Amino acid sequence: MRKTEITFLLIASFLIGYSWLDGIVYTTKLDIQYIHLDSITKVILVNDSTITPVLYDSLIIQNYVSPDERKQQFINQVLPAILIVKYQIENKSKKVDRIMHKIEDGIPLKPREGIFVDSLMVRYRAKSYENLLIRMKPHATSLVLAQAAVESGWGSSRFAMEGNNLFGVWASSTDPNSIKSKYKRNENSIHVKKYLNVAESIDHYFLTLGRNNAYLNFRAERYAETNVFQLLESLDRYSERGDAYTQQLRKIIEWNNLQDFDRYSISSDYILDVTYLDYYRQQAIDKIKMYLKRLKSFLTTEQNVPS
Repeated sequence: MRKTEITFLLIASFLIGYSWLDGIVYTTKLDIQYIHLDSITKVILVNDSTITPVLYDSLIIQNYVSPDERKQQFINQVLPAILIVKYQIENKSKKVDRIMHKIEDGIPLKPREGIFVDSLMVRYRAKSYENLLIRMKPHATSLVLAQAAVESGWGSSRFAMEGNNLFGVWASSTDPNSIKSKYKRNENSIHVKKYLNVAESIDHYFLTLGRNNAYLNFRAERYAETNVFQLLESLDRYSERGDAYTQQLRKIIEWNNLQDFDRYSISSDYILDVTYLDYYRQQAIDKIKMYLKRLKSFLTTEQNVPS
């Protein structure tokens, strides 16, 4: 009977441990390649639908090449950053979704999970976790590229070249990370935001569209998986030009076949599993082997004890 009990406990411990390990949620991170861009020759060309997640600390757009070549230089340097930001936002959204399911199932949240989701609620000015997912949802890469192209002159504007600002986002005059424009508005100086890299600019762009009340209709259309050309119609409030702005975006997307980039993704070679699932599983296996060895030794000893 004693042998049976020990064997049962051992098997039960193994099953419980394995189930716990199997229940660990996978999470990933990108192996981002950071490149100090002081020469156009350092740019990794985009010539395939699977992209290397590379971030450059500046933009280099050559003025003496043809317009098509300048556009390609812009895409080579900006497209990877867009995919990086979208991947990171989607990863966070998946985590929020898992937390929501835990709450629905009555499973207590870990302190760090509560802090994580509450900080996003504040950042996106969300009213609920469901609303947070709507506000965080990214949209088609083609639309991001089109807006970045229009707002930065395909990366050739002063604000893009000096401050990695692809969308002409304004800043206060007291912001140390800002660039003063040579233009004024109502006799007031204009300052625009300065970013460490274009990914910061893109992340701020998604945040602006995610939390500003002016884009309520846009977010609803985006969450409904609306066609990109229908979606951009709800961006008329992004610019003072209104419908003329959205029509320009449409032409940029159509004339440059930007929708092709909607199927581009980050190469799986740079997506790393950062959970400790395999580590803990191996630890469990090693411990089970140790327990089996001890059990075998214990049973052998017990058998040799005179009755």
